[in-house]
Amino acid sequence: MFYALYSDKIPVLDDEGNETLETTEGFLNPVEFQASLSSGTSNADESPFGANISYDRVISTVDTSLSIDEHSIIWYKNEPVYKEDGTVDDASADYKVAAVPLDGLNSLRIAIKKK
Repeated sequence: MFYALYSDKIPVLDDEGNETLETTEGFLNPVEFQASLSSGTSNADESPFGANISYDRVISTVDTSLSIDEHSIIWYKNEPVYKEDGTVDDASADYKVAAVPLDGLNSLRIAIKKK
């Protein structure tokens, strides 16, 4: 899988690929990671993410160093696609994060929702 973090400080490049003094918002380059993905959907009675969180699947991983946050997008079946300007096309992502990731002692759980 891949994830990309949202940023409002992505440098704008000129026609020659040099950074200008301007910035834009969007998603940073995707990062590849490995994790387990549940097949079930949310149930408000059993949701560790809260009763008001709607999600389709849960990512579980022992890699607690991942910097995925509630603004991230996830690619599971699709590969990241890039626009002509070199930025990632967020429409190519399969999922978005539905809740703040839950850190466990030796694991990380992330609720995701289909885009």
